[in-house]
Amino acid sequence: MNHKRFFTAEKIRSRLALITPLQYAKAEPIAPFRLKLLDGPETPPPLDEDYDGGCNGGHNDNCNGDHNGERNGDHNGNYGNWPVIPFGSFWGAPNQSFLLRTRFSAKGANQALYLPLGNSGDIFTHPEGLLYIDGVSLASADRHHHLIDIPERYCDGQLHELALHGWTGWAGWPLDLNAPLALKMGRCSVIERQPQLEAFVQRAQVLIETVEVLAQNPALEAELLTALHEAFLILDTRVPGDAAFFASLPAALARLEAIEGDPLPVRLQAIGHAHMDLAYLWTIPQTRLKNARTYSNVLRLMDKFPAYYFSHSQPQLYAYTKEDRPDLYQAIQQRVAEGRWEIMGGMWVEPDLNIPSGESLVRQILYGRRFFEREFEAPETPVLWLPDSFGFPASIPQLMVQAGLTHFVTNKLNWNQTNRLPDSSFIWEGLDGSRVGAQLLTTPRPVQYLPFPTSYKSELSAKEVMGTWTHSQSKAELRHLPLCYGYGDGGGGPSEALIARAVTFAAVPGMPQVEMGRLSTWLESWPAEALNTWAGELYMEGHRGTLTSQAWLKRANRLLETRLHNLEAMAVLRGKRLDMEGLWTPLLTLQFHDILCGTAIHAVFEEARKTCAALEAQIDALWDDLLPKKQH
Repeated sequence: MNHKRFFTAEKIRSRLALITPLQYAKAEPIAPFRLKLLDGPETPPPLDEDYDGGCNGGHNDNCNGDHNGERNGDHNGNYGNWPVIPFGSFWGAPNQSFLLRTRFSAKGANQALYLPLGNSGDIFTHPEGLLYIDGVSLASADRHHHLIDIPERYCDGQLHELALHGWTGWAGWPLDLNAPLALKMGRCSVIERQPQLEAFVQRAQVLIETVEVLAQNPALEAELLTALHEAFLILDTRVPGDAAFFASLPAALARLEAIEGDPLPVRLQAIGHAHMDLAYLWTIPQTRLKNARTYSNVLRLMDKFPAYYFSHSQPQLYAYTKEDRPDLYQAIQQRVAEGRWEIMGGMWVEPDLNIPSGESLVRQILYGRRFFEREFEAPETPVLWLPDSFGFPASIPQLMVQAGLTHFVTNKLNWNQTNRLPDSSFIWEGLDGSRVGAQLLTTPRPVQYLPFPTSYKSELSAKEVMGTWTHSQSKAELRHLPLCYGYGDGGGGPSEALIARAVTFAAVPGMPQVEMGRLSTWLESWPAEALNTWAGELYMEGHRGTLTSQAWLKRANRLLETRLHNLEAMAVLRGKRLDMEGLWTPLLTLQFHDILCGTAIHAVFEEARKTCAALEAQIDALWDDLLPKKQH
């Protein structure tokens, strides 16, 4: 069959566009949300505020009114006269903390909430909320997680409270703090999921993307197009969504699953990840909520997908979780003990490495690794994980070796426009001759103005999967590469769709073999002896203004580093023990790369001033206690 002559690829895309919406066709709208604005991220959401709808505050359908037989209509109450957000209307202002509440009912199998809250249209900020059912938190609802399974215990046909506690985000990119936000509330519904249709759509999308990538392999391209063509001939689309359509799905899906052919002899370790900027276009209190939402999603999806693994860094984030959400923290500890949640990173936060003192970098490693050792049964993967930091001095390999860290992984060095590193996998040699393995992530992803951008947040498109291999500059030495997937910075981490893509790409002809797992698994195949060596500094050409922006903070950082050193020395001389970890960690947190480097919004630096002042006062008080008292 001449696929170009008959426009097979174009037909497949059109037919996919026809059937994809049917995944959400069996839907029953819920009553519109009611909105309560909150003062900020530190304001507790009034989840238990009385339901003022004439139903005596109950969560079940035990009303005295005439609601018999009603499921999700207008049985919404007024929640203290909170304003209604009608479907299709615009809601929310920039940087607004909110609580949305309504009620829903569901009955039967495969029930899910479909929650399109709106899209602010940029890459970093979007409406996001932690979803509660009857006061119990479940998952994040955000631009990447519209579809959330309803646990079976709530699918009883009774009315249940639904709440979303979240943040609207900003608008525009580059960010304009004064830009208006245009969040359009979609038609939120309870839907009946169609697992076979979802599987068919997902696999067909992966295969048609693969066809585009394999344009240089005509035979394989033709084989995939033939399989897609035959699958859609089997699929009865005369009346999309009717009984005949769904009856034909199993055979159509089986045709796509029967595709044979050898994948490339290349392995990609698909690492579930959610990069979290501790502060950036949001403050640390907002990050604590973002992180709880993401961790909720990860734990929920681990329950559903036994082959799903997740890797996350920054002990400071875990410490916040332990304080804010002990229930989540205990669940994380269990998953870490099982080996499905990987703790890694090597430092307290992902800091800048150019501005802090050597003592600070030692403390970053010491307190970061000590926290993981103290809190978790499984050992930390010995990787210095700094995908987003802005350049690396030649002293780092020595510190790594002395701390037991064997490998270094980063990303933004690929953004150099003039002097690119010659290898993506190499041995990094420090000032004293210490040697560690170094890996630049190779997954391509467009970044404004940059000719060679790569990323740590893949959506597992066919171009990204293949590009992770083709962008490697060390193909002869390494045929097993890391690929990070998932949505960071409050995007909720990996989604069901991404996990399904990872499973599909495990064996697609002509493509690298994708294998879900941990970074530590990738380390096992590291060919240290065959790689080239880079000695000295790893310089990043971009972000050079970070060495001068917010100069007051850089000065405060240096003064506090000095004062903490002097305080500890005086305590030793006086024979006193101080909690130096408790004193150092607030400063280490401020050394996060978007804080100390001055690349965050103004509110972040207002918080930083307060943190510096509080630490200064604490040091003053301890210093006074240590000094010899004058005798009168």
